[in-house]
Amino acid sequence: MSAVLALLLAVSSASASIDQSRRTAIVNAAERVSPAVVSVSVLATTVVASRPFFEDPFFGEFWGHFFPTPYIRRQVRALGSGFIVDSSGIVITNAHVVSGAEVIKVTLPDGRTFDADLLGEADKLDIAVLKIPGKHLPVAPIGDSDHLLIGEWAIAIGNPFGFLMEDLEPTVTVGVISALHRTFKGRSERLYRDMIQTDAAINPGNSGGPLVNALGEVIGMNTFIITKSGGSEGMGFAIPINTVIKIAREIVEYGHVREGYLGITVQDLTDALREGLGFSGTGGVLINSVDPQGPLAGKVKEGDILLQINRRRILNSGDFEDFTYALVPGERFTFTLWRQGKTFTVRARSVEFRIASETLDYGLTVAQITPALVQKYGLQTAQGVVVVSVDPQSPFARIGLQPGDVILSLNRHDIRTVEDLRRALKGLRRGYLEVVLDRQGQRLWYRGTF
Repeated sequence: MSAVLALLLAVSSASASIDQSRRTAIVNAAERVSPAVVSVSVLATTVVASRPFFEDPFFGEFWGHFFPTPYIRRQVRALGSGFIVDSSGIVITNAHVVSGAEVIKVTLPDGRTFDADLLGEADKLDIAVLKIPGKHLPVAPIGDSDHLLIGEWAIAIGNPFGFLMEDLEPTVTVGVISALHRTFKGRSERLYRDMIQTDAAINPGNSGGPLVNALGEVIGMNTFIITKSGGSEGMGFAIPINTVIKIAREIVEYGHVREGYLGITVQDLTDALREGLGFSGTGGVLINSVDPQGPLAGKVKEGDILLQINRRRILNSGDFEDFTYALVPGERFTFTLWRQGKTFTVRARSVEFRIASETLDYGLTVAQITPALVQKYGLQTAQGVVVVSVDPQSPFARIGLQPGDVILSLNRHDIRTVEDLRRALKGLRRGYLEVVLDRQGQRLWYRGTF
């Protein structure tokens, strides 16, 4: 009897040991974050072409010349993921998940579903913030994406193909951080900079969900994949959580994202520049302009070589843009620079970028050129009036004007000031429209009618 008892105790001990070994850091991390990972369901209306007969490969081209394309409005459903960052109901997801949404519903893993309000979005950065009416909600622990290690564990949590599954529990996939500081050009003006690359499987429906480290802290927001098949092929990308939280805080506090400004521009160093400056080091970028009204005025000079920002090496202008593409006011920076054989550091905080713009007739918003605007748009001229925005329905939009263009003349009237442009617009009559402009040093001529 004692032998049987000893055997049972041994089996029980072995079973407990196995159970303990199953509870890995990955398991603990997933359990820590999963309660705060939500499903984001969106109902939107889209306009699509409806011409099935004209799509015939033989008749389509022929009939298409005689009959306009009919369009219909169609309701579509989309599904993504998100995660709760505040117990009062603040949810973060991708802007592309909720784009054009008429109805947004957020469902928690415990089955509770809430109607969500869109507090705001930064479309260019693909970040959106939602608010649901719940209280004392589970919150995802937030980590630090500035000190990630290539090769460390990365856990993607979300709701891939959620429309096919009835279970509300999020899916967990595991991989490593494959690379850091990746940059991609997205649709429209969307630019993805400083992205985290992972081979943890990210599939349709994962967008907006958290990328988590082995400590159970969110280090990124899963955003897109590169794939030929449509499914995960080990090339997933996440927005660093430090950027996500910074932008979300702007939206919650101000209702929009304020634009930060440092007041310097840089260019890549060539061998000729290195030799001319007597700089024998590696990496670095050349500071080629300093706004005399900017936060670094008096601290740096044109011709200084920028080596590091916040102890991160700057090897090229892309590295510099990683710090400035999502810049908001009040960020603190330590710059390490080289000047005439000496290395030194300076500290500064970004300020809010402000434009003294005016909205004129025909949907044009413009401003007098300032050093800050020269830097923002990369202007090659200091004379004229810069376009800040153009109403899409404006005749100027139809002929191709875009933000950053400098209007030099309108219908043969020279434009040097905003007042010049105002008078020229007042004199327009329906008919002929001729604009001469400067676009980053290239002189362009546009003509149209309205």
